[in-house]
Amino acid sequence: MNRAFEFASPHFLWLLAPLAPLGWWALRWRAAASIQFSDLGLFHAVPAGRALSWRRLLPVLRLAALALLIVALARPRFGTTEREVVQEGVDLFYCLDISGSMRAEDFRPNRLEKAKELMTAFASKRPTDRQGIVVFSGVAFMLCPLTFDNNSVQEFLRTVTFDNMQGTAIGMAMARALKKLDKSKAKSKVIIVMTDGRNNMGEITPEQATKIAKSMGVRVYTVGIGSLGASFASLSTPFGIQRQMIEPVDEDLLRQIAKETGGIYRRATRPEELKSFLDEIDRLEKSKIEMKEYRSYDERMAILAWPALALLLIEIVLASTRFLKIP
Repeated sequence: MNRAFEFASPHFLWLLAPLAPLGWWALRWRAAASIQFSDLGLFHAVPAGRALSWRRLLPVLRLAALALLIVALARPRFGTTEREVVQEGVDLFYCLDISGSMRAEDFRPNRLEKAKELMTAFASKRPTDRQGIVVFSGVAFMLCPLTFDNNSVQEFLRTVTFDNMQGTAIGMAMARALKKLDKSKAKSKVIIVMTDGRNNMGEITPEQATKIAKSMGVRVYTVGIGSLGASFASLSTPFGIQRQMIEPVDEDLLRQIAKETGGIYRRATRPEELKSFLDEIDRLEKSKIEMKEYRSYDERMAILAWPALALLLIEIVLASTRFLKIP
C-alpha cells in the first residue's frame, strides 16, 4: 500500500497566516524604557550589550513554538482512508514448477528465472483480478492465497527459489489451486500452469485434476518452459553437483489439460508469447466484486508538539533568568 501524507484538520493551518507579520514586528519593535530619567544622553554613548540583542529573539522563539503547535493541531499523518471499491476481474492461480530440472540453462540464467519473469509480467497487467500462487516439485504447497494485492503477488514471485526435492507433481499443484477456487464465487476461474517436466509424483494425476477443473468450469492455461531439444542442468546428487540431461517437456499432456478445460497451451520462450493469454482472459466474463480498502494512520502530531513545548519552556526560562526585564 502506498503511503500518502495528509492533514486530518487542515483548517488550522490558516492560523499560520498572522505569524509572519507578528514575527517581523517582534524583530523591529523596541520597547520604551519604563523608568523615567531627566536626561538619557549619557546612555546613548553606552554600546548595547550582546544580551540585549539576543533578548529580541525571545518573541521569535514563542512564534516558532506557536507555528509548530498550529501545524500539530492540523494533525499531519500518513495513511489511506477506508473506501468501498467495485472491481471486475477473475480469480486466477499460478502453478509454478520449482523442481531441480528448472535449473536447465537453455534459458538464461535458467528456466525458473524465465518462468518468474513471464509470470511477473503477466501479473502486473492484472490489477483487478484476485491472484494466488502454488509452487510444486515432488509436492505442491500454497505460496500465496487469492488476493487483490497485486504488488504482493509480484513480490512473492520474485522470491521463489528452487526446491531440492525430486519429482514433478503437476496434478497435485492443480488440485491445490482447485480446492481454493471451489470456494470462489467469481464467474470466471483460471489456472496457469508453468512447468518443464513430466508428471511423475503425487496422489492426484493431471488427468484427474483436469476432470475436476472441467466439472468446476475452471479454465487451465498451460505453459511449457524449455527448448524443444535436449537440455542440461547442474543438479545435486549423492556424488555432488553434476550436469545431467533433462527430459523434454510433456507437451501432449499440457495440450490435453488446456484443451479439455477450454484453455490454451503455449511454449514459453519470451514474454510476448503470453499476450494471447492476456487477450483470452480479457474476453472472459468478469465478476463484479465489492471490496473494502482500509486505511491505517501514522499520526505525526507528537513529533511537532513536543518541540513546540520545548521552545516555549526555553523562552520562559530565558525570559525569567538571563534576559530578565525590569518592569
